[in-house]
Amino acid sequence: MEEKKNRVMFWVIKGLIALVVLIFIIDNWDPVKFQFLGFELKGYGFLVFLIIFLLGFFGGWLWSYSRQLKKGKKPQKPERPAFDEE
Repeated sequence: MEEKKNRVMFWVIKGLIALVVLIFIIDNWDPVKFQFLGFELKGYGFLVFLIIFLLGFFGGWLWSYSRQLKKGKKPQKPERPAFDEE
C-alpha cells in the first residue's frame, strides 16, 4: 500500500513540474535577441533559456570530469548486477 502512495506522489510531482515547464514556455514564447561577447542569438525566449541551461549543465559536467582526471581517479561507471546463468 505504501509503495502505491509513493508512486502516486511521484506522478503528482512529475505533473506539477510539467505544468510549471509548460507555463514557462507559454510565458517566454516571444522572440528575443541575446548578445554576449559579440555573438548574437535570436529565437524564442524559452529556447534561448534552454540552450543556456544546457551549456551550463555541460560545462559543470566537464569541470567535474576534468577534476576527477586531475586527481588521478578514473571516472566510475555504474556497475551492472551480474546475473547467474543456469
